[in-house]
Amino acid sequence: MEIQILRSLIDEYKPSAELLAAINTALFLKRPLLLSGDPGTGKTECANFVARQLNLLYPYVFTSPKALRFDTKSGSQSSDLFYSYDAVSHFGDKTNRSKESFISFNGFGIALLGTNNFDASLKRFMNYEKEVFNKNGCFGSVVLIDEIDKAPRDFPNDLLAELEKPPFKFSIKELPDFYVEQDSRYPVFPIITSNNEKGLPDAFLRRCVFHHISFPNSQELLEIIKSNLKTDNPFFETVITRFTELRQMNLVKRPATSELIDWIACLQQKKLLNSNMENWKAADDDYKIKLIETLGIITKSQVDFDTVRKQIGG
Repeated sequence: MEIQILRSLIDEYKPSAELLAAINTALFLKRPLLLSGDPGTGKTECANFVARQLNLLYPYVFTSPKALRFDTKSGSQSSDLFYSYDAVSHFGDKTNRSKESFISFNGFGIALLGTNNFDASLKRFMNYEKEVFNKNGCFGSVVLIDEIDKAPRDFPNDLLAELEKPPFKFSIKELPDFYVEQDSRYPVFPIITSNNEKGLPDAFLRRCVFHHISFPNSQELLEIIKSNLKTDNPFFETVITRFTELRQMNLVKRPATSELIDWIACLQQKKLLNSNMENWKAADDDYKIKLIETLGIITKSQVDFDTVRKQIGG
């Protein structure tokens, strides 16, 4: 089954033509899509966008408009993609519950189980009935593996072994007889994000379709803001200009797209989107005070706060 996302998209998430091409390439090759970019540029939300579009275009295959998510941690192991075993609770259990009662399935495990028919014998696991049966079984999924660069050094290579080539499969080491394999009629599409905090192994990179999400240009930002806030304002472009100027300053942490959206929503609520935005240095003191009160949205350190406040003239 050849799956692709169309270019005529109706969605609040606005991918570039290059990102859309990378998504379709990964879908065609059945390879993981690796997304890099600054925090707040839309890497995580891209997975939900893909899930929504696949659900819209192929509703009988992709039944959920939301990606399954695995948040990578500093102690993550590849098996954590599929399941978690609460050994501490099992050890302290006084009711003689089975080991399965202390095992819960995680994002990729749910996705692979979901490609198969409902199995009543698996209801003894902690969340199988809720996460698989209640979704009616036999479905494809988008699985987000978020911020892979937070994981230990060996994690990407271990992940590579697990995601080498569909059909994907997994077992549970605490249950020697347990084994699940993906039904290939129902695709499982991994999307992996990285903040470029550390390098990833070459072998891992070779197996992925890579795309770097650059910071949007002014026109793209305008479309993103209108789509997310579901409104228009003649001063949106002025705010974007001021925001772009701030990003070009020597800040410790440059604000990202998500922070711009929140900032504009706040400015709109406080009725600060007016002609004062065109030259805020010449604005009256009352306007500057109210504007400075919003800077905690786009600055994340005292140094940056003070830098932007001086730029405004407060």
